[in-house]
Amino acid sequence: MRTPRLFILAAALALAGPRLAAADTAPGSGWSLTLGVWGGASRYDVLGLKHGVETLDRNTLDGNLDTYGASALLRLGWLDVGALYEGSFRQATDSFVLTPLVGFKWDVTDLVRVDVLGELGGHRITNIGTDAQSVWLPYVGVRPTLSLRLPLGPTRLVLSGAPFARWDLVKKDVAVPSSTGGTTTRSTYEAGGTTFGVVGGVGIEL
Repeated sequence: MRTPRLFILAAALALAGPRLAAADTAPGSGWSLTLGVWGGASRYDVLGLKHGVETLDRNTLDGNLDTYGASALLRLGWLDVGALYEGSFRQATDSFVLTPLVGFKWDVTDLVRVDVLGELGGHRITNIGTDAQSVWLPYVGVRPTLSLRLPLGPTRLVLSGAPFARWDLVKKDVAVPSSTGGTTTRSTYEAGGTTFGVVGGVGIEL
C-alpha cells in the first residue's frame, strides 16, 4: 500500500526540514547582498592646509569633514566582497572616495553580525586653492562594521556602525597661488596623510 510509504516520506521530510533550515542559516553558508547608505564624520590630514586659503572654511582647515556614502556588499559564506563610495557635505574643498571592499563576516547571533573589511582604493580632492586644483591619492584602509539585522518580510533591515582608518600610500606636492600686495606667489604644500572617522548607516539585506 502507498499510504504507509507516503506517511514515512512525510515524516522524514518533517524531521529533515529544521535541519536543512539550520544548515542554510549557519554561519559561513549561503550568500546575501546588503545595500546601504550612511553618514558620519571624519578627521584627516591629507592636505596640510594651514596656508590661509580664503576659499576654505575653518572646519576644512582643521581637517574635519562631514561624510556620507553608499556601499554594496556581497557575502559568499564567510567572504565579503563589495564596493564603497564616499563624499563630503563640505563644498569648499570637494572630496570623494571610491574603493573596493574585501574581508570576512562573523555572525555573533542571527541578529548581530561583525564584518571586518579592508579598503584598497583612492580618494580625490578637488577645488584646492584659487585655481581649483585636484589631487588623487591611493590608500589602504580598514573598516570593522557592527550590524543589527532585523527581519523585514523576506529581507532584513540592517542598522550599522563603523569606525574606519585610512593611510595614503603616496604623498603629492600641491602648488597653491596667493596674492600679496599685487604680487602673486605660489606656495607648495604636501598632500597625503591619515584619515580617521566613524559612520552610522541603514540598509537592506537581500
